[in-house]
Amino acid sequence: MDPTALGPPLDVRPLLAPERSALLELLGDLPDDDWSRPTPCPRWSVHELVLHLVHDDLRRLSFQRDGHAGAVIRPASSLDELAAALDEANEAWVAASAPTVSPELACGLVAWLAEPSERHLAGLPPDEAESTVAWAGPGSHPNWLDVAREYTERWVHHQQLRQAVDRPGLAGPRFLAPVLETFARGLPAQLPAAPEGTVAELRVVGAVRRAWTVAVRDGSWRFTGSGSRPDAFLELSAEALWRRAVRMARRHETSADAVSSGPEPLVEALLDLRGAIVGAATR
Repeated sequence: MDPTALGPPLDVRPLLAPERSALLELLGDLPDDDWSRPTPCPRWSVHELVLHLVHDDLRRLSFQRDGHAGAVIRPASSLDELAAALDEANEAWVAASAPTVSPELACGLVAWLAEPSERHLAGLPPDEAESTVAWAGPGSHPNWLDVAREYTERWVHHQQLRQAVDRPGLAGPRFLAPVLETFARGLPAQLPAAPEGTVAELRVVGAVRRAWTVAVRDGSWRFTGSGSRPDAFLELSAEALWRRAVRMARRHETSADAVSSGPEPLVEALLDLRGAIVGAATR
């Protein structure tokens, strides 16, 4: 994929350590009963979701750093198939490890993996197209987007854990703005075909205020500067956008408080922006 279609590069590396430190502080303060609480991840408790985070780090280091073929997810020909393959691998890991790995040990594994994971991610050449971010379009993508995607994965699961144990989230602009910026990088690949010159705009308000404008140039959607009058726009809260992008909110829940204008297919595509490997059928 043409990297210029993804907009300006993001650098989330300075946030990796603070996010993980805040997570470990949260986990270290949990009473025993909280580890069995349900989370927004279907079928997973706090204990099981933490084990999933361990799995994420192990799989990335094993495959991307060490070249271990066994860490590769089974082949998939579509985003829906990839979502199913990931779900299968994740469920298998959690089912196998939860009976054996205690909450205390799970927390220790998160702490043990934090430094090598951060060192590996920080060491990837940002502009080298060595990675694949499935929701950002076909082909290879620059490492900066892969690292940003990894940060969003960690941040979202962190929020799910905080929600499960009734603790305030890391929802301030410092941590949230890069999540939204990363999700927005999926716009050029996910919007439907439209006539040359069509302009669409996605806006967020609330804790973070941002606007992303894309236009069809030479047959493809590309980021463009503000100032062009959009043919379609969607405005919603920053929280609504991230929750919808990872399918923690359904379309009708998100659209209830959104403001929109323009052709329905474009507005719906803005509303259906995916920032995670989730199936299209998850409405």
